[in-house]
Amino acid sequence: MSNGNVVAGTKIPCRVNRTLDVGDFSLLHSLTWFNMGVHSDSEYAKGTWFKERSLAAPIIFVIADGLVHHADTVSELLGKDGYSIYAYVGVDNVKITTPVLFGDTLRADAEVVDFRSTKNPKMNLLIYNNKTYNQRDDLVIEYTSTMLCLKND
Repeated sequence: MSNGNVVAGTKIPCRVNRTLDVGDFSLLHSLTWFNMGVHSDSEYAKGTWFKERSLAAPIIFVIADGLVHHADTVSELLGKDGYSIYAYVGVDNVKITTPVLFGDTLRADAEVVDFRSTKNPKMNLLIYNNKTYNQRDDLVIEYTSTMLCLKND
């Protein structure tokens, strides 16, 4: 059980923002195979309501979660109570609310929802919510993640 640092309402410090440029879009879409016209074909994208290529939703999630875990902020928070990340268990309630376009700068606002024991006395579940915003403070993505955490000896 936690000795107080990891409790519902605890803010997870997100220390960096990330500006996405054309190179990021090309690389990320090539690596993930999300190459639909709206993501990879600028001429096609001109005819969409985006008017330009947009970042694919699964990639938005990866970047948003990377902002939460950058510099091991979650590991550092857990370590204060003697825990370490054991496994990423799942992601729930993913909502993409605003497109991500060239030049957007994303920042994450993450918070612990729950930190509770499991049947295994050495394991806890960390549940956190992440809301990621662009430079205009538009919510881009929101989701809840669950991680299995090991009590260190």
